Amino acid sequence: MNEMSPTKLTNAPEGFEYYRVCDQEGVCHVVRGMQEVRRLLEKTPGLNVTKIP
Repeated sequence: MNEMSPTKLTNAPEGFEYYRVCDQEGVCHVVRGMQEVRRLLEKTPGLNVTKIP
C-alpha cells in the first residue's frame, strides 16, 4: 500500500518571490521579484515593502 507523503515547501527561486508594496495612503500591490520592487521604489520613493512568505 502506497502512502502519500507531504509536499516539501521550498524557497522560491530568485525573481519569483512576492512582495507587498504599499504607499503612504495604504494602497497596496503585490509584485513578483526584487527587480520590480526596485523599479517601483525608483519611481515612487517612500513605499513600504514587505516580503510575502
